[in-house]
Amino acid sequence: MTIRLKLALVLLAIALIVGVKSAKAQSVAAEALGADYFEIFGEVELEATGFFSNPQFAGQDRDDFSIAAEPTVLVEWLGGDVVFRFTPFARFSSQDSRRTHADVRELKVDGTFGDFSFTFGADTVFWGKTEVVHLVDIINQTDQVEAIDDEARLGQPMIRLGYLTEFGELSAFYMPYFRERTFPGESGRLRSNPAVDTESPIYDADAEAEEFTPSFALRFAGSFGDIDLGVSGFHGLGRDPTFVPSATGLQPFYEIINQVGIDAQYTWEATLFKFEGIWREGQRNLAFEEENFVAATGGFEHTLFGVADTNADLGIIAEYAWDSRGNDSLSAFQDDLIGGFRLALNDEEDTTLLLTGSIDTNDASMTTRLEAETRIGENWKLLAEGQGFFNSGSGINKSPLADDSFLRVKLKYFFGG
Repeated sequence: MTIRLKLALVLLAIALIVGVKSAKAQSVAAEALGADYFEIFGEVELEATGFFSNPQFAGQDRDDFSIAAEPTVLVEWLGGDVVFRFTPFARFSSQDSRRTHADVRELKVDGTFGDFSFTFGADTVFWGKTEVVHLVDIINQTDQVEAIDDEARLGQPMIRLGYLTEFGELSAFYMPYFRERTFPGESGRLRSNPAVDTESPIYDADAEAEEFTPSFALRFAGSFGDIDLGVSGFHGLGRDPTFVPSATGLQPFYEIINQVGIDAQYTWEATLFKFEGIWREGQRNLAFEEENFVAATGGFEHTLFGVADTNADLGIIAEYAWDSRGNDSLSAFQDDLIGGFRLALNDEEDTTLLLTGSIDTNDASMTTRLEAETRIGENWKLLAEGQGFFNSGSGINKSPLADDSFLRVKLKYFFGG
């Protein structure tokens, strides 16, 4: 398709004709579908990313400008017991052809009948409790061209069945199709060296059907007094690839894994104690040797309400992340201390700021991350995010991200809703 994915599918048909603004048009659509409710809403985003240093590798561009759209079509029947959601996403990037991409975040039907529920289609599911490291969250693949913080996810085709008990909800997932991770290309910043060759993925010998190899998961999530608890199990192609060097770059290698996870949060007055832990088997490490491992992250967030006699609340964050594979871990968090704070001004503009930092206790490399946002009127929001990489080595040991500290500013327009 190219020409930057036909200008990111003409930015999803101009965000589905800007939400079909007419209330009458939406009412007519609901009647035609025999639905109780019909609505189109979403957002359009302008983004500018500036890097503080010149690129480290040939072919990389200095800065990036992009535009993105994420509309949602929502239809409800049976008083909301059956719901259809369609949320496509597209971005056009001036820097990296791989960051110009489109995805279906949601295309699903949700149903609720008494204590039973189901989802059929593509969905985005989040598991976990901790702030920086998301160990147990394994249903959706990471959309790494969108963000480096592991927050953006690709829509996952699935069938989910849920049963609500007096203690919590038990959910079973069947995922018939595997989504490969997205990676920046040769011209993109925040990439590996060499760049990942996404055209030539390699699959585990046990995954003969490749991307059509099914995955399965079970999860229980419930509350017991002041404790929120999640217990999960997963079998299928792991979302975290290892890599095989080749003449065309790093080839991602996906293998069959088993994972058991637990996530918990305990609320004690103004303090949240958080924990995530996993045991995984079947995955190769950085040395490309199969190694079963345990990883855990945990800590607390304590909130100070009404700081300095204002409406503002200040949350103090402290966490620790550990991986039994040590320096052979595929994760950036093997033995890291994490700290930060979250500021909510509680003003009319809903202004918030989150600043976190981590330090590797082995090599003293550090990263910092900033996220801030504020509303402008009823339909606009201004956001800023940035990340800094410090003490990342030199010479042949220099990290591919050493010169990629950046600041990103976004202006979002919300329509419908």
